[in-house]
Amino acid sequence: MEYEYLDVEGDIGFVARGKSLEDLFRAASLAMYNAMVDVSRVGKSIYKEIEVSANELDILLHHWLEELLFITDTEGLVFSSFDVEICKNGEFKAKGRAYGEKLNPDLHEIRTAVKAVTYHNLELKPEDDGWKAVVILDV
Repeated sequence: MEYEYLDVEGDIGFVARGKSLEDLFRAASLAMYNAMVDVSRVGKSIYKEIEVSANELDILLHHWLEELLFITDTEGLVFSSFDVEICKNGEFKAKGRAYGEKLNPDLHEIRTAVKAVTYHNLELKPEDDGWKAVVILDV
């Protein structure tokens, strides 16, 4: 499970990789939150249940990240750890938990405000040793 940031003018982009789809979703979630705050300083005292579905895997990842961002925007929570299971029963479903705590500017190093997860250049595909995704965040 890993990620690296891309040089994208005016936005933040990243490539996430994982040996499994679940690893990939965890890596992408960490990449998004580490762009917003220093996730190493985010505790795990609160968890939120997440469940999304889509007909395509790249759209499923988009929905997953957008749901996390919605919780951050509406409840003021930031996350640092993620459990996720992905299955296909007609359509793809991602179900899991995000662990974190209330955003506290005195405790958390705030880096960037992410407005949205874009569809621009969104990509999710298998590789020889797992899965790869490219995601662009609107900041």
